[in-house]
Amino acid sequence: MNKKAFTLIELLVVIAVIGILSTMAVVAVSSARAKARIVKAESDVSAIYSAISLMSNDTGEWPGHQEFDTVASGVAASNNEICGADKNSNDCGSRTLTASSSGIMENDGGTPFSNWDGPYMPSIPLDPWGHEYFFDTDYQVDSNNNPCQCTNVACHDVVVIGSYGPDEEGVPDSSSSGAYGCDDIIKIITY
Repeated sequence: MNKKAFTLIELLVVIAVIGILSTMAVVAVSSARAKARIVKAESDVSAIYSAISLMSNDTGEWPGHQEFDTVASGVAASNNEICGADKNSNDCGSRTLTASSSGIMENDGGTPFSNWDGPYMPSIPLDPWGHEYFFDTDYQVDSNNNPCQCTNVACHDVVVIGSYGPDEEGVPDSSSSGAYGCDDIIKIITY
């Protein structure tokens, strides 16, 4: 009898090849998904930047009635962060970009912005990791404009819009004012 069939070794080789190709595909998709999240966050940060620029041109103020075109320092830097909770539930209290006090989606009911002509954005999306974006007038970067937490060398304060990034951590506590996380995705507004 002349039967043609696969041997056990041939079947095992085929299964191994399929397994290797599947693993490579999963890794490639995972990497592409991570890059897409970063690109989405960068796009959202740019859109929020545009909204804040329009608002500040109309009102002469930044979100939270902060002084326009000014990097906060010293006493002025107290409670200047506007942010939602990170993955550890650290937050800026009620000071979020979606609150009326930020002035982006609606005028502040308590202390209205003068010459407000919004809404400047109909809604502010969550970042790709499910957290609110932040606005900070004393965010610390190094000489290469990377978050200071990455190098902690020659840091200086800037004004930024940002996301906590893939690690989802970053709300500064009282001991690290202006310092967030190394993987934050930021757009510098003013030096």
